[in-house]
Amino acid sequence: MKQLLTIVGVVQNAGISKKTNQPYDIRTAHCILKQNSEERGEQLLVGTINLPPNFKNTEPGDYLAEFAFQIGFGQDQGRLVPQIVALSPFGNIKPQPKADAKAA
Repeated sequence: MKQLLTIVGVVQNAGISKKTNQPYDIRTAHCILKQNSEERGEQLLVGTINLPPNFKNTEPGDYLAEFAFQIGFGQDQGRLVPQIVALSPFGNIKPQPKADAKAA
């Protein structure tokens, strides 16, 4: 089932792991998820979700999202955590202004 997900911002956390000495790049999306159920009706849930690497360049906006549960790692080790498996733009898509190469 697809759900309406509004991404209001994406925060990047990148560096080198002290434990493995490997680079990491985690993008966390700050979101509003709209979900409906027969019992509770429409609910708005506000929170964060880590974006999988194939969605790391996702811009803020409205999307139809599909989720699947995965086994977590780190502080979520052994827990079932939702992960975005599909993300499609929803509604009116506003063109984003392109950075001016001469301004750099």
